[in-house]
Amino acid sequence: MNAEDVFNKRQGPFLTVLGFALVILIGMIDYLTGPAFSSLVFYLIPVIFVFWFVGSSAAGILVSTTSALIWTLTDMISGPSYPNTVIPLWNLAEKLGIFFIVVYILFRLAEKEKALKFEHGQFLSILDTTDDLIYISDPESYEILYANNALSNLAGSEIIGKKCYETLQNVQKPCDFCTNKYIFGENKGKPYFWEHWDRVHQRWYRCVDRAIKWPDGRWVRYETAMDISESKKLERERKNMLSMFAHDMKNPTLVAEGFLSRLSSGKAGPLTDKQLNYLELISDAIRRVGKFITNFLEFSRIESGEYKTVPAPFDLTMSIEKNLEALRIEAEKKNIKLIFEVIDGRTAAVHADVTQIDRVLVNLLDNSIKYTNPGGTITVTLSDRDKDIFVQVADTGTGIPEEHLPHLFNPFYRVTEDSKGSGLGLAIVKTIVETNGGRIWVDSIYGKGSTFAFTLPKYRTN
Repeated sequence: MNAEDVFNKRQGPFLTVLGFALVILIGMIDYLTGPAFSSLVFYLIPVIFVFWFVGSSAAGILVSTTSALIWTLTDMISGPSYPNTVIPLWNLAEKLGIFFIVVYILFRLAEKEKALKFEHGQFLSILDTTDDLIYISDPESYEILYANNALSNLAGSEIIGKKCYETLQNVQKPCDFCTNKYIFGENKGKPYFWEHWDRVHQRWYRCVDRAIKWPDGRWVRYETAMDISESKKLERERKNMLSMFAHDMKNPTLVAEGFLSRLSSGKAGPLTDKQLNYLELISDAIRRVGKFITNFLEFSRIESGEYKTVPAPFDLTMSIEKNLEALRIEAEKKNIKLIFEVIDGRTAAVHADVTQIDRVLVNLLDNSIKYTNPGGTITVTLSDRDKDIFVQVADTGTGIPEEHLPHLFNPFYRVTEDSKGSGLGLAIVKTIVETNGGRIWVDSIYGKGSTFAFTLPKYRTN
């Protein structure tokens, strides 16, 4: 606790007594050493205190300057000092100057304490007017120091002083999801955003936590929670409705594609070349719609948690070779060269869902073929590293403008408006890689090509 904290707890009369006590202490030092010592030491101390606590205000400068003049005058009058003498009249003026300046400092500190208390009260009054749930707790004892009206009405008016995890979560020990580790230490003062399902009240909350300083000087945990249950419900209903709509659209699309195939094959009668060309365009459009519906249904299953990952050990090298071979015909149509390079051994055992990883490889290779000009090259590189397996798909295609790179894996994001894709492929790829314990990123130079890279955890027998 510093000097300011001590002074902030005193009242006016006691501060005056403390000032008189300081004068007596100065007198005792004078009695033992002579007034010259106190003239030097106690001239510097009050001036330092004035500028430390009061600041360079006009009043502070006036008081310290006046005291300095008084002390200088008394030193000139006093002449030789004699040890063990009673304080002379001229030295008493010096001591009174010290007394007045100390009392002035202490009263300014008392005024500062009142201002801080007023500001603190105003701050808490503002928190009481909000509909969000707000509370402040001690990070060590977990005791609730403050709860606004919204939280008190929900959890009870007598929650002050009780443990936050007992009162708010109905558990007997600190919560596993407690955010103290995210808001203290090197993150002190920084906000932490998170969402929480409150099983006690069956509500969803978006929370903002932060470490703030309490009036007594300690750092405490501040949390505000906004009820987002209705928006979560609407979001869930929207996703279900879109998923059902996409599912209902899939069957008519398959039926239309089947009849178009029969027409193109001439089973409904001969067709002219122009009619066959139109049917091919229609068939291509329906295939794109079907692919969009398939991607959307897959993305919906991933978001809802229905898309389960079943990890198992398999050789990623063989998986890459298989998918390269499957797409080789498409690459040859554009005279694109496919290269597969393996670094540090031919076998790369990973622990992941083989079907999902095949989906990732097909998507990345298909995109590279689509956006690589005829005569280009696509190079797949596999590296067996210490902690993971590293895969890189690099092409000499059109590349991606830099401003689009941060958003490339966002759902429904497309680089150009005329893109034929759904904007879901890379979002699905990112979710699959991360669900299987890896990570994915992209580097690109516009006009020169793109490089997609991802990692997967290695399979370890132990």
